[in-house]
Formats: sequence, C-alpha cells, structure tokens
Amino acid sequence: MKIAYFSPFKPIKSGISDFSEELVMELKNLVDIDIFVDGYTPSNKKITENFKIYNIRDIYNNDIRKQYDHLIYHIGNNAKAHSAILKAFEDFPGICELHDVSLHHFIAEETIDKGKYDEYVEIMNYCHGDKGKSRALAFLEGRALPPWEEDPLTYTVSKHIIDRAKALIVHSDFAKQMVLGINSTIPVVTIPLHTSDIVDNFDLFKQTCRHKLGIDDRVTVLASFGFASCNKRIPQILEALARFKTDRKKDFMYYIVGKNQCEDLEKRIKELNLVDNVIITGFTSLDMFKCYMGACDIALNLRYPTMGESSGSIHRLLGMGKPVIVTDIGSFQEFPDDVVVKVTYGDSEVNEIFKAIDRLTKDKGMMHAYCQKAHDYAKKHYDIQITARMYADYFQALQENRFQKDRVDSFIDRLFEIGLADEKYIDHLSDKRALELVY
Repeated sequence: MKIAYFSPFKPIKSGISDFSEELVMELKNLVDIDIFVDGYTPSNKKITENFKIYNIRDIYNNDIRKQYDHLIYHIGNNAKAHSAILKAFEDFPGICELHDVSLHHFIAEETIDKGKYDEYVEIMNYCHGDKGKSRALAFLEGRALPPWEEDPLTYTVSKHIIDRAKALIVHSDFAKQMVLGINSTIPVVTIPLHTSDIVDNFDLFKQTCRHKLGIDDRVTVLASFGFASCNKRIPQILEALARFKTDRKKDFMYYIVGKNQCEDLEKRIKELNLVDNVIITGFTSLDMFKCYMGACDIALNLRYPTMGESSGSIHRLLGMGKPVIVTDIGSFQEFPDDVVVKVTYGDSEVNEIFKAIDRLTKDKGMMHAYCQKAHDYAKKHYDIQITARMYADYFQALQENRFQKDRVDSFIDRLFEIGLADEKYIDHLSDKRALELVY
C-alpha cells in the first residue's frame, strides 16, 4: 500500500512536525510512504534519507497522484503550517487527520486576517447555519467578542472540512464524538498520539536530564511545555506558584519551555515576586524539549478553552513517568484519575492548582504512585509501535471497504435519528465508551 503523507516537518516549528517525523519513521515499516511539503526541504536528515520528498503542488500532476492508495492530510490550527495542505485536501480529498476539532483560529487567519470577511461569513453559515452567520456578523461589526475565544466548541468551523473528507483520524474519543455529531456518516477512528519516549528507569532518566541542564537535584522543578499561550493557563499557574512560594517557602523552579505568547508575562512574573523562580526558555530543539521534560518533578498541561485537541506533550511526559496536572475538560477527561491530576477551570482554578502542587510535593508516596501509573499507562496505550499498527490497519480496512463503525457510535446515531436523544443519557454512553477505549 502506498501513502501520500501531507504534514509540516521541521524546520517548521510545530508539534505536528515533531509528531510526524517520529510517526513516519515507524510507519514506513508497515506501508510505503512519500512525503509532501510546502516548498521546502525537511531539515531532519532521517526524513530526507528515508523518504521521497515532493512539493505539495506535485499532487496536481495526475501521473504522480495516481500512484497512491491513500492521501493523508494533517490539519491543525496553524494557517502558516497547514494552509497549503488544506488547499490540496480541498482539491483532492482524502483521509484527514484532524489535530483540532475546532479550527476557528486557522479559518480566522485565512479569512479575517486577509480581509476576506464575506468568505468568513460564508464558512460560518455553512458550518453553523443562521446562528453561525449571525455570530460572525456580530463579531465583524464589533458587537461581540471573537467566537474562537468565547465559544470555540460551539463554533468549530470544521464542518466544511469534515464533510469533504473520505475518512478521518482523531486522537481522542471526545474528538470522535464531536466529529460524529457534525457528520455521523463519515468513517472516523481514534488513534492516540504516540510517544517514542517511554523510559525504562524514569528516576535515573530524571537525574541524567538534570545533570545535563545543570539543575540541582534538591530543587523541586515544575514545568509547562509548548507554545506558552494564555489558554494554557500560564497566568493562573503563576498565581498559584506565588501562593506556594509565600505559604510553603520551598525551593522550586518553574520552567516555561516554549515560545511565550502571553502578553506582559514577564511583567506579571515581577509583580508576583517570581523572578528568581521562573525561567522562560523560548523555543528549543526537540532534544532539549525532552530533556526539560525529563528533568521536571511535576508538569502542568492546562487548557481552557479547548479546541478539541489532544496533547502530544502529555503522552511524552507520561512515558517519562511524570505526574501531570491537567484541566478537567475535553479529551483530558479521558485520562484515569490515578494517572493524571485534574483541576477545574473557573473561580476555584488557582486554588486547585495550588492544592495539587502542594499535595504532590508534600506526599512523596503519592508523587511516586502517579509516576508509576503514568509510566505504565503510556507503555500500554501510547507506544509508537502500537499506534503505527493502528494506522496501517485503518488504511487497510478503508482500502478493502470493511471499516465498521463501533456499536456504541451506531446506537447513538440511531437515537438521534428517531428523536430519543436524551442529552444526559448520550453523555453517559459517550463516557462509557471513553472508559472502554481507555481500559
């Protein structure tokens, strides 16, 4: 089976670039893959040495295109990284790997930021009907805040993409149920984000990483990873840490590993008297990114609002045996409570973050239990050899036209069709299905 694989790759700075570089190296053992990129040469020699590299525009050549059994398009919420991929997908539909169910940021960049206001209204109307059209006009006329900030899961602006796909891949059951709510007829499968970083001895790995970074073993290290945007709750984390510093007087460091996208973040750090406790690394190489992961005691991977995304960082951290504090929302609700620590968003958020950090740093037995559970869970569910096989099996099932929706999804669809869709019952069934997938 031959696959045309459309995705950003390094030097494009994107978590999906890192994800794809790892996945294709494993997937090539199961299927024949060619890579399509937007007019650049991937900087990773492993990619250029192991794959034939095409320009995305080459897919418009019929002789090239007809070689492939499947065209796989990775779509995320970054227009610079995915615009050309989406254009090719629109012209030659294939399998869409949807990294974010809500693509409002992407669509806003492609329309509003370019002055294409009518196109934005048209897409909102297609995806969300008169309600979407009215919401778009209210924003454009200055009568409402951006819908991607207030209602990202109400106005996902992804129906026009989902409807066009021949099949879909998502990374959580939460995302899968959202997709089926938009279009219940499309083949869709959940394949968890992989990790290639399942370490054998996570305590020794932490010591090694700390030595490499020059971090004292006696210091409690907390960290957040990836683009440091405010929807990752960095300001709330800082407030909780300011209280932790005042109340507990512990020696700790908080590393923000990634490019800062929060306005006035350094000013806020000074206001909270955290200058000596917080380091913003800026963008790092993947190797250094992993090293900071390995060095931390506690990771904070909070999200609000959610775009229906999953987090590759969480899966790496779990494979390294790290306690991870997450927001109890969206796909992150699917993690078992003894694998991650969950906090809610809202008025009590800062207090819950503080209490979670306080409990983990006080109770070494609890800390170790989360480390072990995290590692075991990642080894069982996120090993890259397991997930690569899931991709290959899905491609084969689609090729042979034998993909079957699972019974729970089909049952939920039928309930909607005959008007018996009690919302609480549907939520119960979806939660039950999530538990089945998790365990």
